[in-house]
Formats: sequence, C-alpha cells, structure tokens
Amino acid sequence: MIIHCTKKLAAKLPRVSSEPLTENNSLGSWHANLYTIDRRNCVMFCHDKTRFVLFMAGLKKEHFANLDFWFQDLFANTLLKLDYDTDLIEKALALLTPVQFDTECDRSVQGSMRTVRMQELEMALYRTADVMELLPYSTSARLNDRPVTVKGMKSGTCLRPVRDMRLWLQTVTSGGLH
Repeated sequence: MIIHCTKKLAAKLPRVSSEPLTENNSLGSWHANLYTIDRRNCVMFCHDKTRFVLFMAGLKKEHFANLDFWFQDLFANTLLKLDYDTDLIEKALALLTPVQFDTECDRSVQGSMRTVRMQELEMALYRTADVMELLPYSTSARLNDRPVTVKGMKSGTCLRPVRDMRLWLQTVTSGGLH
C-alpha cells in the first residue's frame, strides 16, 4: 500500500521514495500531511478514492518510525467505531500490505484534506483546550461524517466517506476490484 506524503511529513519518515510508486494493492492509496497543532505533531491521512480521513495527534519520533503500525491501528479502530461489520474489517485488514511512502501528491486529494482541516477539525479544536484531548478513533469517525465534493464530479453529487469507504471495502474484499 502506498501513502503519498507531503515533503514536511517525508522529512520525519525513515524511508520515502523520491520516485512515484505504483499502487498494486486493491485497497488503494492514501495521502498524508503533517500539521503542527498546539505544538504537537499531527498527521491526517486521506484515502484517494473515498476521501475517508484518519487523524492522529501527538506523534513522536518513535511513532514516525512505526507509522505503518499506527496507521493500521487507527484504520481498523475507526472502522470499528463507525460500526462496520467486523467480518468486513478483518477481510480489509488481511489485504493490507506493508506501507510504502513517496512524495507524489494529488492536488485534489490535498484540497479535500485542507477542507477537512479548515472546517471539521478546526470546529473540533474550538470545543477543546488541547489537541491531545481529541480521541483518535472518535475524531476520525466524526471527520468522515460529511459530504465531500471533488473536482470533476457532476453538480449536485458528492462523496459520503463513511458510506463510500464501506462500499469500497465490500467491493475490494469480494474480489470486485484488483
């Protein structure tokens, strides 16, 4: 699985390809960006196809060294928090391969992440004194309960990350995409 990361995040990671990598995992690729909020390292991940986001706060050097593990943990537990079927979650997790990082970013996905940061995450931060009070699984689940428009979509249509990730996982775990 590939995570396309910003140069800011790439500087914190141990192994990042300077060449674009080709995705060969049926789950698809993700984008990630590093933010500093309340003097804490925070990372937001965004699935390229569904615009499903995951948010982690308070990362330290050892977290960046094992970002693969932390990403999988956050992904699985966010799906559980959203009440996805456990059988579907187990099938999806079985498809995860070791994460590879590159710096090839898509502006549309980055724009979706920027919108989540500016609208949804800032509202959550407004209600709390410190970013570390945001529970990672609950926050990630809440950030996905929103409509998302993507450049090139028909007028009046939108993605719904909670629904679309469920449909995507059902498709790829049943052998519908490869």
